[in-house]
Amino acid sequence: MLYQRRRTQHPNSKVEEPKLRREKRIMAKDSVLARVASGAAVGGAIGGAVGAVYGTYDAIRYKVPGFLKIRHIGQTTLGSAAVFSLFLAAGTLIRSH
Repeated sequence: MLYQRRRTQHPNSKVEEPKLRREKRIMAKDSVLARVASGAAVGGAIGGAVGAVYGTYDAIRYKVPGFLKIRHIGQTTLGSAAVFSLFLAAGTLIRSH
């Protein structure tokens, strides 16, 4: 036989198939900590994107010289990401209770 057919079990059979992958769950999907962490991650992503755009605009507007431009953009990006992440995590915590 060139092709072998896979054996399938009948839906009503009592034999359980062995689990191939066993993963440990650190926290439940709908726990408060998971929601707050998700809110913080989304806040960090949005804040970082907005901070990068604003930092670039600010560096060009004030004519920041050379490599200081990159430093200025990085500081603005990280600062904006941290603040927005904190506020979105706090809002998620308040909303989840």
